[in-house]
Amino acid sequence: MLTINQLNKQIGQQTILEDITFEQTPGEIIGLVGRNGAGKSTLLKCIASHYLLDDGQILINGESIETNLALKTQIFYLDEDHLFFKNLSLNQIGQFYEAAYPQFDMSQMMALLAEYYLMDNQQYQQLSKGMRGLFNIILAISSHAPYLLLDEPFDGLDVVVCKNVIRLLLDQVSENQRSLLITSHNLVMLEPLIDRTLILKERHIIQDYRLETVRQNARKLQIVLKTNQVPSLFKADGRILNISGRVMVVYFADYTDELAGKIAALDPVLCESLPITLADIFEANLTNEQDYQVFV
Repeated sequence: MLTINQLNKQIGQQTILEDITFEQTPGEIIGLVGRNGAGKSTLLKCIASHYLLDDGQILINGESIETNLALKTQIFYLDEDHLFFKNLSLNQIGQFYEAAYPQFDMSQMMALLAEYYLMDNQQYQQLSKGMRGLFNIILAISSHAPYLLLDEPFDGLDVVVCKNVIRLLLDQVSENQRSLLITSHNLVMLEPLIDRTLILKERHIIQDYRLETVRQNARKLQIVLKTNQVPSLFKADGRILNISGRVMVVYFADYTDELAGKIAALDPVLCESLPITLADIFEANLTNEQDYQVFV
């Protein structure tokens, strides 16, 4: 069990993360989503001990990684912004991680490099952005660390490679009960992969839920009214996702029989449910009035 307990982080004079608390069980895949600059990468760096905490604890099975330093090898995170080995070959990088992670499997790394036509004597800096991302995943898998922190792992990957990466990750989760904490702006790729979603906004985790649970309580409705006027009900109890003339798509986080009755009382020409996606939840929780203007 990985436990993040009341984590706080300040950089300079700015508070980036405040009172971040959650748990992750073995074999669980969590998606960490938020707007640009919300602090997602900072949170991963804090968990991986790349940043010192201002307050809070990182625990594995109830034991602090600050008091038992060996526990840090249970967590894998590669910070591409501060790589010191860009001039090294893939083989040399693997040797470095083999020394750092007791369970690192060099033979597995070499087999995966060959499978994806990566040459072990090639320098990291010579790889394309997508191939660097693929190599980072191969490193993570080969580390055999129980907790993998993946920051935008699908960025730069083409569709075929991306699907293969997802297959590799899911195989690791199912076979070895490894846990993934993933940040990504590619919500389409992320949605079918994750068990839970954490939404990070204004320094805090504002939502922690499973998508299927959300779908039990929420509704995304396409509603056609007889006029172009937007009912105050939609603004008060929902989030308007889209408007095109008299056609409105509205997300209601808490859809009750009472609310359904109020919508019916508007006498809409059409009212039908649409599938709720992770992108809908992202937009409903993280967009502001200034992000878009609705013309009616």
